[in-house]
Amino acid sequence: MKRSSFVMGLIMLAIFCAFVAIASGYPADARFMPFVVGIPAIGLCLLQIALDAGRRPRPARAADGRGSFAVAEETVSRMAGQKVEFDVAREQLPGAEAGPDLLPREMVRRELALWAWFLGFVAGVLLFGFWISIPVFLIAFLRVQAKAEWRMAIVLGLAATVILFLAFEKAFRIEVHPGFLTEYVSERFRN
Repeated sequence: MKRSSFVMGLIMLAIFCAFVAIASGYPADARFMPFVVGIPAIGLCLLQIALDAGRRPRPARAADGRGSFAVAEETVSRMAGQKVEFDVAREQLPGAEAGPDLLPREMVRRELALWAWFLGFVAGVLLFGFWISIPVFLIAFLRVQAKAEWRMAIVLGLAATVILFLAFEKAFRIEVHPGFLTEYVSERFRN
């Protein structure tokens, strides 16, 4: 069993269960879409957890010392009836280079960074609402993670926000979460 996949399945299951539990308090029309998305996702998470729990750990190397990449290449070659080299497609692309294998520490660092972005976005939506969190998240992600220039990050972040606003609010007339903190502050200023 791959531990990180199992843990991610549990985390996603918790998120979708909370998603459905919160939506169950909504009126019938409002909870329809969260149920349509959340209930199948819960089922898929349970299936993934069961599959991960039933997997046996596989050795990283074959008995003769070859890596899993070489074993997979040989298996595909046998199935195709001719020699297949996976690196050929990368070599044919202009400017594409085969990157070095990532160390486990680097893979964990990248996965943690993506989880931090995801959870930060969810926290932002819950606290500040969708319309504040979307541009802030997109601009920050494009600037920090994608290393885009400030101008490009701001233009793309704001353009995506406008498109989402027009789609959700104007075209589909869907009211998105206003944010607990922004709702609290707006109530305080009204009184």
